[in-house]
Amino acid sequence: MLKLFASFVLFFFLFLPMSAGAVNIGDMLLPFAGTDMQGKPVDLTTVIGKQPVMLVFWASWCPNCKVEVPKINKLYEKYSPQGMTFLGINVGFNDTVGRAAAFVDLTKTAYPVFFDNKSVVTKKYKIQGVPTILMADKSGRVVFRNFIAPEISDQDFKELSR
Repeated sequence: MLKLFASFVLFFFLFLPMSAGAVNIGDMLLPFAGTDMQGKPVDLTTVIGKQPVMLVFWASWCPNCKVEVPKINKLYEKYSPQGMTFLGINVGFNDTVGRAAAFVDLTKTAYPVFFDNKSVVTKKYKIQGVPTILMADKSGRVVFRNFIAPEISDQDFKELSR
């Protein structure tokens, strides 16, 4: 019993503070701007309040990130033409633009990718692990946060778009 209590206390004091203040379900997306890896402008302020958004935080060294790309590609193919914004964000930690570009090519990532060179956006969102996937409704309120891609029905998309 003492061991269990000690484990709980350790978790509470060491790991809980790291996730405190992270963007979670019910919070608003935090806007940022820059350019994607193709040199195209990225500015969340232009889409928040206009369309649903999915942010995918990832790294080239993450095996689970490779697993999630095909699932997100399918969502992108279906919902991007209907007005949903998708953006992959390489967290920049222990990664390079070259490795990120190779990952994008290898996995055939279909959606735009932003390389967070100094992890500014990653720190702003307080991302602790990859992949981390955030989905927000049209107003910019986060409705999903997880380490796996969500399943989205047409009805779910209608709700996100209201």
